[in-house]
Amino acid sequence: MKNCFLPLVIGMLLTVMLLELLLHAFPVSTGYAFMAVDAGHPVLHGTPGFQYVYSKDWSFHLENYGRLNNYGFRSSYDYAPNSDAVVMIGNSFVQADAIRPPDTMTERLGALLHRPAYAVGVDGFALVDYLVAARWANATFRAPTLLVLLTSGDLGHSCTPRPAQHFLRFTNGTISLEVIDRPIPSLSRRLANDSKLFRYLYDNLHVGTNWPRGWRRDDDEAPRPAALAGPAGCADPAFDDAATRYLLNGFRHIEVTDDARVIFVLAPHYRGEQQAPAGAVRDVDGFADRAADDGFAVVRLDTAFAAALRSGISLDLLPIDGHWNAAANDIAAQVTAAALVNSPR
Repeated sequence: MKNCFLPLVIGMLLTVMLLELLLHAFPVSTGYAFMAVDAGHPVLHGTPGFQYVYSKDWSFHLENYGRLNNYGFRSSYDYAPNSDAVVMIGNSFVQADAIRPPDTMTERLGALLHRPAYAVGVDGFALVDYLVAARWANATFRAPTLLVLLTSGDLGHSCTPRPAQHFLRFTNGTISLEVIDRPIPSLSRRLANDSKLFRYLYDNLHVGTNWPRGWRRDDDEAPRPAALAGPAGCADPAFDDAATRYLLNGFRHIEVTDDARVIFVLAPHYRGEQQAPAGAVRDVDGFADRAADDGFAVVRLDTAFAAALRSGISLDLLPIDGHWNAAANDIAAQVTAAALVNSPR
């Protein structure tokens, strides 16, 4: 047995080295080299100028390449302070990994309006992150128009602690905004991220999340708070109401003190408008209604998306990815542009 151990180890090492070399010939997803998040750097973003590769699953679907801009976001251009700019804030639907930046809602909107348009979106962001990002974007770019894309679960996820992101805490009837810091990546993590094999396992195959799902039985899993809170809001009616009020007050404060306009853009259900249960009300539907009652402008995309679906236009990248394709981004941009033109401040 001892005589077999060394050859086995050498064989494994050679296999790893061979896989590492082999994967250099393929478009392995690199991620965006995300930087630190803390009180002084409140918005998660990639490393400015980072040359990224994106691809999905084991066979490298939806591959595209690019360079993060000067603020570490996916964009065809750098950002700069501009009193005519429009900032689109959101999550993975704004980051839009699977399509080229010129085809995103943000850049299509800018082209339609003939105004600079900046995408500030990160996968996993929720409503509370949108508020923080809106404050940051307004202070950084002095943009007069802040668009906030609302997607399913955005309110509920705001009440769940998440690494490198913000969340709302409800204690004794008092609500507060907190953040889980993300430290500067360690040397070992940076070295791991430079490995094609590690990135392939981590990004393309999602081994970190898929492995536990493979061996854990559903019956053994306790219900997760995030799963319970996501569809309905923030765990209970009192928390939900307090969170909604806190967020709306925060967005209103930006309008009043910083001379900006906050406009909410309500997206249909993730997997296509036609798959939403009849009569279902999502957490963001309730939030959008409250925002409208408070005098905020709310742009609703469901009618245009439903019309496109009826005409046979595909709006997502299923079965590979459930996010919007270029056609859906263009429709969202057209509806939003029309709303901005027809209701100037």
